[in-house]
Amino acid sequence: MRKSICFCLVLILIICPAGLFSQKTVKSTGTAQIEFPDNLTRQEVKNQVKELATIDALEKAFGRVVIQGNTTYLSNTQTGKQVETKSVFNTIANTSVKGEVVKEIGVEFTDHTGTRTIEGKKETYVEIRCDIEVEAREVTTPPVNFTAYTLNGTSERNKTTDFKVDELLYMYFSSPSSGYISIFLDEEGNTQCLYPYDKMPVEFEGGVPVAADKKYILFSNKEEFNYFPGRNFSSPNYFLYTAAPRSINRLFIIFSKQQLNKPSLSDVTKDESGYILPKALKSEDFQRWLNRYRSYEKASVEVDYIDITISK
Repeated sequence: MRKSICFCLVLILIICPAGLFSQKTVKSTGTAQIEFPDNLTRQEVKNQVKELATIDALEKAFGRVVIQGNTTYLSNTQTGKQVETKSVFNTIANTSVKGEVVKEIGVEFTDHTGTRTIEGKKETYVEIRCDIEVEAREVTTPPVNFTAYTLNGTSERNKTTDFKVDELLYMYFSSPSSGYISIFLDEEGNTQCLYPYDKMPVEFEGGVPVAADKKYILFSNKEEFNYFPGRNFSSPNYFLYTAAPRSINRLFIIFSKQQLNKPSLSDVTKDESGYILPKALKSEDFQRWLNRYRSYEKASVEVDYIDITISK
């Protein structure tokens, strides 16, 4: 019996080493202090300051998340050094963090009283401080299981990330499992929704369905690449443009098992040359929307990005 138990334990360790190592936890402490205003209860203020202290503890352990335009960075809280990342994040109090709390080891609240002068009158105020110690683990990034790449033609042989001004953009996509995809292009502080197309019905706004193991060529209005025959919509032509000698734009390909609640998008607009521009939102708002979904485990969201260059 003992031999059997030992054998089982060894077998588990052999089969699941990655899972065991991914569960490694660390201890970290955090501190926050906020004012106790008249319009909130003590419990509401304690909840707020505890959330901020928890964020502080997770940032000390795993780094601070910094969103700048279309790029997300992890910043070392000690050195300030930033590293670009494609990691998944957890969201607490509208703040993206790289870890999650496994257990609270200790929480302490203390009141701090002070005085200040407003319009010549002294007044007393109270701030509540929270000191917290937690056991936490890093949020791991699931692998991307789909294949996607950009093309300058409708053949798989046209794979490229280097484009000339006024070239048409196409996309190859294939996934081993069925689901839904959305594609966004970030350009100069704005993120445009390329897929679903603007004229697609509301049923597709949370993602366009794709079948497992099927090869797709997207952004073409040729009949052979029409994956919804009989429907009254077709692909627009996406001409690439830059005013600079050379620019870099980033494409985000989002695959999910269920449709997503799309971000708030602007209406279709026209540029100075009369070209129609897709619906869009600010880059930072797009990143916050995407991070919230990636941090929600049940959403099963996989994200990849492709940087393309456009030259004159």
